[in-house]
Amino acid sequence: MRRSLTRAERLRASKDIRELFSGAARIEGRGIRLLARTNRSGATRFGVVIARGCSSAVRRNREKRLTREAYRSLKDRVPAGRDVLFYVKRFGMTFDERRSVMAGLVRRMPGGGQGAARST
Repeated sequence: MRRSLTRAERLRASKDIRELFSGAARIEGRGIRLLARTNRSGATRFGVVIARGCSSAVRRNREKRLTREAYRSLKDRVPAGRDVLFYVKRFGMTFDERRSVMAGLVRRMPGGGQGAARST
């Protein structure tokens, strides 16, 4: 499994992010909200948004880095053809806490969240 996030795997356009906020399925976790919907491209795309109230740019960037790293370890569990956005509302979680909450959200995601089929 490739751990990096390629350009094709990132939600970059503000239009796509606005569409997720307006019409995606929402799942609440402890301090993190998952917004997910199917896309037309067939590839899984990921984004992260940090809620207002995060005190400084340094802290906001740290929250994003931790969230991206946690997603990289979970991305094989996300069904293909989804746009996935994590909206972080609680700051200061450890990496293990964040990964645990995100894994629970992915499991509860519409469409299963079981991940790609593995070949034997």
